[in-house]
Amino acid sequence: MRNVLEHSEAQNGAFVCAQYNKEKNRIWIGIADIGIGIKASLGKHHFSDSNLEAIRLALWPGITGTTKRIGGNDQNAGVGLFFTKSIAKVNRDYFMIYSGDAMYKLHMAPKRKKIRFYPDAFKEKHKRMQNLPFWRGTVVGINITLNQTQEFDSLIRILLDILPQAISERNREKYKLPKFI
Repeated sequence: MRNVLEHSEAQNGAFVCAQYNKEKNRIWIGIADIGIGIKASLGKHHFSDSNLEAIRLALWPGITGTTKRIGGNDQNAGVGLFFTKSIAKVNRDYFMIYSGDAMYKLHMAPKRKKIRFYPDAFKEKHKRMQNLPFWRGTVVGINITLNQTQEFDSLIRILLDILPQAISERNREKYKLPKFI
C-alpha cells in the first residue's frame, strides 16, 4: 500500500480488499490502483523496454522508482515488493503482480522442497504473461499464512544476506565493462 502513495501518482489512491479465513489462519489481500503503472514510475530512474521487464525490476531488491541509486535511499530501499513476494514464497502462498499489459505470478513452492531466494524474480518458479488487456496502474495479490514457521523466522536473516548480494549483482550488470575484440 505504501507503493501506491510513493510511486503510483493515483488521483484516488487505491482499492484494498482483505479477507481472513479462520480455518486456514490465512489472509487474502488485493490492492489495485489506476496510477501511472510500474513502467512509468520506474522509468524516471531505470530503463525497461516493456511492462514485464519493469515488473522484473520492481521485484528486484534495491531497485526503486525514487532514485537511480541501486540500494535506494534513506526513505526507500526498494525491497517492499521483493519482501512481499518472499513472504508468500516462504509460506508457500500465492503472489501476483499486474501492471500495463504484463503479469507475474509466483508458483507456490512444494511443501517438501527447500526454499531458495533469488534477487531476480525471473529465476523463481513463476508464470509471466505479456500482451494482456492493458491496466493503467498496478494490481498486487497475495495470500499470507499467519502460522509462523521456522522458514518464516529465518526469512529476515536471509533477506539481510541477499540484499547486498542483489545490489552487487545489479551493479555488475549495469556497469559491465566493454569487451574489445
